Amino acid sequence: MNVFINPGHALGGNPDPGCVNQAENLRECDIALTVGSIMGKFLEEAGCTVSLLQSHNLGGESPAFPNVTDTANHSLADAFISIHVNAGGGRGAETFCYWRYGAGGRLAACIQNQLVMAMQPLDKGYLDRGVKERPSLCVLRETMMPAVLVELGFIDSEDVRLLKEHQEDMAKAVARGVTDFWRTI
Repeated sequence: MNVFINPGHALGGNPDPGCVNQAENLRECDIALTVGSIMGKFLEEAGCTVSLLQSHNLGGESPAFPNVTDTANHSLADAFISIHVNAGGGRGAETFCYWRYGAGGRLAACIQNQLVMAMQPLDKGYLDRGVKERPSLCVLRETMMPAVLVELGFIDSEDVRLLKEHQEDMAKAVARGVTDFWRTI
């Protein structure tokens, strides 16, 4: 299986770090890159080929930076996973796909299930926010393979402890979700 990982927002945080928790000195771009990189190592250990690209140029809007969707499509990946962190005071994980009843929806369900199963024993308040369709998201709309955008938790809520202390557990869970999906094909 060939997996393309897109840690959300700009590499190094400039010009777009994503959401930020100033009090905890945490930025979404850094969490996404760490989780995506660790996840890639777990997938490689499972026999997958992995490509990783962090860029805020999702579909050609910032031509000076690598184009995420074009690069993913040219990689001939079997699955595309974009890693993000939420903000807005909620709790838990949610996984977005283009269409819930297609391959992307099945990939999203596998990842969401593994992430919730891994995190809820560590924090009972970590919610299963579910799989949601979001066809307007560029990384879901413009990719040719099953694609998901995973929101690991909320950087501005009690989830911050998990985001700080359990990045490897999150990476393992997302990787298990990807391999679960691969077994269903």
